[in-house]
Amino acid sequence: MSLETSVGNLKFRNPLLLASGVLGTTYSTLQRVYNAGLGAVITKSIGPRRRIGNPNPSVFALREIRSVVNSVGLANPGYKVFREDLEILIENKIPVIISIFGENKAEFLEVLNGLKDLPAQAIELNLSCPNTAKGGSQIGTDPEMVQDIVSSLRKETTIPLWAKLTPNVSDILEIADAARKGGIDAIVAINTLKAMVIDIQTKMPILGFKRGGLSGAAIKPIGIRYVYDLYEQLGNKVPIVGVGGILRGDDVIEYILAGASAVEIGSALGVAYPENIVKFIQMRIQKYMKANQIASITEITGGAHQ
Repeated sequence: MSLETSVGNLKFRNPLLLASGVLGTTYSTLQRVYNAGLGAVITKSIGPRRRIGNPNPSVFALREIRSVVNSVGLANPGYKVFREDLEILIENKIPVIISIFGENKAEFLEVLNGLKDLPAQAIELNLSCPNTAKGGSQIGTDPEMVQDIVSSLRKETTIPLWAKLTPNVSDILEIADAARKGGIDAIVAINTLKAMVIDIQTKMPILGFKRGGLSGAAIKPIGIRYVYDLYEQLGNKVPIVGVGGILRGDDVIEYILAGASAVEIGSALGVAYPENIVKFIQMRIQKYMKANQIASITEITGGAHQ
């Protein structure tokens, strides 16, 4: 049985990737989760300059639904500083995908041009963060802006470009098609949903930024729906990477059946030992493959459409 998969021209030892925003700030944590058995790692979203992010508390666990609301707000050291961590990862032969963001096309281009000489596997464009006052979320809801940014970056590099889309739109298929027209190499769906939690004793929002984004098990059915719809529209034109609420091996299988070529795991790795989570997920996938006489995990991509 083989767990090896491909996203476009990229090959990974298995379909499990680290989602951006979780354990992706330093080379040491990125190396740890890769050594835990993932197929590749995706960095925290990196912008043109240092960003402190939103005030604490910025993360709140909703344990009753195995989910998290966060408003980290794209905190990062800036691409010039983070480049040192990237160089160490690449030197140690860790397959890394760099997540980048900008508040406009010029900032996206600045970050891309500052990092494109590094032999990264791909560049993931964060077009969809809902935890900032401006920037990614606004960009990701405008198809013309998405196409313009993707096409502009496409002209600057041959590195594969992935577009991470927001579910907080009226028509995600329109945004995905705009990214396809711009020359994107893969679609990543979905980012967090707009969310909020209020303390009934203080009668105040719990997060320092008040508003945040929901991730974890609660959003998995939404992620599955969007991946299914995207696969139905895009078919073999653009590969899809599924993300949202993956805690178990069954969740991975469900995303792949919906049409994902690979998946990104986030919240689950942030609340438990990554080594155990990855091991149990892989064991469950292999058990499923053996029971269903599946030689390669790629055999079932889009299987729910047949």
